[in-house]
Amino acid sequence: SLPKGDHICDDDAVYVLRSQREGIVAALRLTRSKNDENYSFLRSLCVAREYRRQGLADRLLEESIQDFDVQHCYCFASPNLGGLYQQSGFLNIPKEEMTTLPNWLTMSYKSMDARWTSKRLGPLGLFIKSNPLVSDNTTQIILLQHLSEMTKKTATGWLLDDYMYSKRFPCTANDGCHLNLQLQRWIWTGREDASKIEEKINEVAKNRKVHLLWTDSIGEGPISTDSNKPHSQPHPETYIILDGTWQQAKQIFRKTPALWKLRRVSLQSNVPPSKYVLRGDYSGWKERFSNDVNSKNLLCTAEVGAAVLDRCGDDCSGDTIRTRLQNF
Repeated sequence: SLPKGDHICDDDAVYVLRSQREGIVAALRLTRSKNDENYSFLRSLCVAREYRRQGLADRLLEESIQDFDVQHCYCFASPNLGGLYQQSGFLNIPKEEMTTLPNWLTMSYKSMDARWTSKRLGPLGLFIKSNPLVSDNTTQIILLQHLSEMTKKTATGWLLDDYMYSKRFPCTANDGCHLNLQLQRWIWTGREDASKIEEKINEVAKNRKVHLLWTDSIGEGPISTDSNKPHSQPHPETYIILDGTWQQAKQIFRKTPALWKLRRVSLQSNVPPSKYVLRGDYSGWKERFSNDVNSKNLLCTAEVGAAVLDRCGDDCSGDTIRTRLQNF
């Protein structure tokens, strides 16, 4: 299920991942720094041995840090674990670069490193993950991902993530082509996640206008659809994209009542034709799932994200995503 936060107090929380059969399979603890409320300390992280190398630590880290709502998260760990933390967006800070960090953090690291060294445990690394500061008016996209989407080699949602793209294509890290976008991922594992997702949507809706991306033909209920004409709204907009196969998207929608209440937006009528070819249309599946009987143009997740940014008047970011898709 989705990570559940047990807030010991406002500045301390434990997050866990549960398996329906095995119970808790992963857990971590975050503590807000007393020196700077914008920093949190990852005190511990543990994944059951039989559940390791399945992306659970990455998922737990991402969602718990988002929920704890801090700009920076840091931890002290053996460099042997560098791959795990770097995969989740942490940077390993070399000692010669620590002069740029807050003094209290540097002193805390030196104290822990001395204790670590005295026990002959080898070197100790300092890892920091920082969420970029973006305008509150920036367009936000939430990928509500089916659990299986995380491991698919054909998935394209990661192309909306500047960090993940620069990691896959290091040569583009400094090309300046960054997206003017707030991106979040919420992982859906089943009906038991419905209440947690509703809480998250309600929290976002306090300050934003929330839309659900969906097709006209599959939509259920009396909720109105929208075209892709840009809006001049006083409130910033958030778009939820159901990320999975069409069957999985229908399943997520059917089992998550909070989605039924959202305003739906259809973007497929005036967007560029899809250039993403996953498999041949031997059985006519494109026509069955398309929202327009005269069109077999279905969009992958990255193309939907690009269309959303086009709709919001950010053609530059939309074109950047399409370029990334071509490289992919």
